This record gives sequence, C-alpha cells and structure tokens, in this order.
Amino acid sequence: MDNWYRLRVAGVKDSIVRRLMNALERYEDIFLLEDIQLARYCKVEESDMKRIRESRNMDISDDRDRLRKEGVEVISLKDERYPFFLKNISQPPVFLYIKGRIEFPRKSIAVVGTRRMTVYGRSACEKIAGDLAGSGVTVVSGLASGVDGAAHEKALARGGRTIAVVGSGLDVIYPKENKDLWKRIEREGTIVSEYPLGTPPNHYNFPARNRIIAGLSMGVVVIESRERGGSLITASLALDEGRDVYAVPGDIFSPTSLGCNNLIRESRAKLVTNGREILDEYGWESQVEKDTEEEVNLTGNEARVFQALKREANLDELIVETKIGAGELLAYLMELELKGLICGAPGGKYRRKVLANHP
Repeated sequence: MDNWYRLRVAGVKDSIVRRLMNALERYEDIFLLEDIQLARYCKVEESDMKRIRESRNMDISDDRDRLRKEGVEVISLKDERYPFFLKNISQPPVFLYIKGRIEFPRKSIAVVGTRRMTVYGRSACEKIAGDLAGSGVTVVSGLASGVDGAAHEKALARGGRTIAVVGSGLDVIYPKENKDLWKRIEREGTIVSEYPLGTPPNHYNFPARNRIIAGLSMGVVVIESRERGGSLITASLALDEGRDVYAVPGDIFSPTSLGCNNLIRESRAKLVTNGREILDEYGWESQVEKDTEEEVNLTGNEARVFQALKREANLDELIVETKIGAGELLAYLMELELKGLICGAPGGKYRRKVLANHP
C-alpha cells in the first residue's frame, strides 16, 4: 500500500485519483499545488478538493491492519508491480486488491464462458485451458460457476498459473460453491479485485470485473455463451482494447453455443478447437503434441498418422505426410476413429477430436 491509497480511504472518486496519478509523479506533489491549479490541470471538482486535502493527515492504520489480517495487498497504478497490459486499457483500475502471488505474466490468455456449461463445454474448456497451462501460459478467468471454474481447475491440475478476477471484496467468497477452489487459488495462484474489503458481489460489479479479465490478457477465448451471455461483454471489451478474441464453435441447436457461433459468423472471433491453435498464433512453444501422444499411448504407424493430424488433412495429404500407402492408411484412420481420437471433417478431411480427459 502506498500513500496514494489515502485518497481511496478519504473517499475521493477513482476518476479524480486517476487524473491526479496521470498528472503528478508522487502523491506528495498534490500539496505543492493550489486549489485553482488542481481544478484546472487535474479537473478536480470542488466536492473532492476537501477530501484530497484531508487525506494527507488521515490515519489509515486501521485499513492497513485489516488488509494485513486478511492477507491482502493493495497496489496502485503507480506501483511497478501493476500489470503491464492492464495499465494500458482505457480505464484501468486505480487500485488492485490481491491475494496470492503478485505476478502478472504477459504470456496470459483469458478463458471464459457460461455458468450453465454443457458436457461439450467442459470438454472443450479442459482441453484448451489444459493445453495453455501445460505450455506455460497463465490462464485468466472470473472464478464463476461453470466455464470459469473449470478453466481455473484445469490450469491448476496441469501445474500451471492461474489468475482469478472477482466482483466482490476479497473477504467475500462468491459463489459459495467455489470456496475450495478460491482457497486453492489463494495458495497457488492469484486472486484480484478492484473492490475494497467487504464489498458484496453486486450484479453491476461484474461487467467492470470483465474489463480486468480482458485487460490482463493478450487474448480471450469464449468456450460457450448464450446469445447475450456475460462472457460476450468480456469479448467485446477485449476487442475494444485491441486484444485477440477466439471462440469455440458449438452445436447450432444449443442455446449455450449461440454466442460463440455468432462471434465467429460476424468475424469478431477466430475459430479455435484446441489450445495449440492459440499457441501457434503467438509463436509460443507447445507441449501439447507430446502430452497428447503420451496420453493416448500410440506407437508405430498409428502414432505417425495421429501426429500428422496436427491440422485437418485429406487422404492425399496424409499419404504424403506419413508415406503410408492408401489402403494401410485407411485402416489406421478407421482404428483411430474407433478409439474416438479422430473424426471426419468437411471436404473429405480428418481431424483430431477434443479429448475430454486430457491431463
């Protein structure tokens, strides 16, 4: 906690604090200026002027003690530990309350989606979050029920990093069913909020929370979403900030796939079916193929065919890639289909399936 936090305790509006931070190097510099200068250069309103002046002599020891007791640290926009990507959005939070590790890797991707996750959605979420976390990418999400929770769990299961952004004070666990996951992320990852201790999870907090999820990440993956789902707000905010958006295609008859399918149809998101495709977008090294082949325990020509299907391919392309004759190749393809590892794709092609039990 730095001296800028005195302005939060004094009740100065965040918009005013942000302007002061942009204009001045140090909190103490405020008091070198006359009221008329603050009003003119920092657009400080008269109602806030008194609070600003009073903040200098305010006793904030109780606030400091309460934060320490809860294991919460506060960093401001002026702190060198403040997340680089988040600092560069249009309205970055003035203060961040943090539990866990104060580490915000730039190699971060948000994985978000509906609270009413389907079996297909869980499989896709676990595949993508697992691929990313297993390749050293930090998985960012909102610790909500459904897709968010599944993304955090899979990242931790792969021994990866995860950051949870919540819409309440860090002493108010929400939703209650994610209490164990919340506590685990406190120990092994990072939980972030822009809201002071004691703040309840009001519904209007969550759209603001979503801008932080988008702001911490290089890109956002929407796993499943209804036509007007909250994760579409995150996607829209990401696009506004120049971040990449990806979406998993879904069943055209499923309400939980409408949002993703619309994002793809409107060319607002790139279609993805696994984490490797996202890793390739950024040129990040992937451990996905190695892990997947170990999981399915393939050997010989069968492993060679499966390896060749990193991308969709037709029979002729596979013959060239594997150097296996057509008849023998068709037999291997049929065997892989029977094992549930590959399936047919449009245009006479073959592709790998999403593996629901990917470690």
